[in-house]
Amino acid sequence: MLMEHYQKIDVIDAQLAALFEARMQAIKQIATIKHEQGIGLTDIQREKAVLDARLAAVEDPALEAYVKDLYQMLILISKQYQARLMKAMKEAEEK
Repeated sequence: MLMEHYQKIDVIDAQLAALFEARMQAIKQIATIKHEQGIGLTDIQREKAVLDARLAAVEDPALEAYVKDLYQMLILISKQYQARLMKAMKEAEEK
């Protein structure tokens, strides 16, 4: 019984990993556009819109705080990745 649930988690985790990778590829494209257009890293309004939309989609109120934590972490990771990419692009231009 427990093993069945572990197997479900394994399948879900594989899907999450693939979706995370796809999300980060989109983030890479966003970083490129921001760099090319001289747009700053942080867009507070976009971050709030993303968080609000994800929280509005939560069906189980008991999970709201966890979904909020998840997306705050995803936003942080995304910004860290963008910052690294944008820094590398800037350094490449300076050479």
